[in-house]
This record gives sequence, structure tokens and C-alpha cells, in this order.
Amino acid sequence: MSKINESRRVFLRTAALGVAAIPLARFATHSPNVRADMPKAEDGHALDYVNNGADSDHSKYQEGRQCDGCAFWAGEESDGWGKCRHPEFSDVLVNAKGWCNTWVPKG
Repeated sequence: MSKINESRRVFLRTAALGVAAIPLARFATHSPNVRADMPKAEDGHALDYVNNGADSDHSKYQEGRQCDGCAFWAGEESDGWGKCRHPEFSDVLVNAKGWCNTWVPKG
């Protein structure tokens, strides 16, 4: 086998493995790891966030919209607090009854 064909095969094999790994990279960069010492978001944290959506006076707020009904909600971790997938909340837990102005309906 010529050096050119061998190099081409190595390249194609490496490229195929790289392309196959792309979907897996999403899990490595967006895993909702929750630490026990993770702080809880406070009112005004980001994006007009409030711990109780009913307390919001924001013009975009509508009754019944709260974090646990949002597409960004990653699930409850403990005592009504859970992880939000929105980048602005990556370092804090949010309240299931909370709300922010990027609320998006599930599904």
C-alpha cells in the first residue's frame, strides 16, 4: 500500500471517530452536576429572576408560569430547589416556584 493511501485511511478513520464523538461532547459540557454546597438563586439573580413567580411584577410574567414548567428546568434536587439549564443559572439552584424572563414552556 502506498504512503498516500495509508495516510488517507488514517485521516478518514480519525475524522469518522471525531464526527461520531460530537454528540457525546454535549453531555460532557452541559451535564447538570449539582453539588451539595451549590448556592441558591436570590431574587434578582439574573434575567429578572424571582424565587416565587407569583411575586413578579414583570410585564412578561403570566400566572402559572414557574421554573418547574419551563423547558430549562432540569429537575428538582431537594426541597423544591433544582438545576436550571440556562447558562445564566449554571452556578446556582433555582426554586421550582421561581420565574425569570426567559421562561419557555416545556415541550
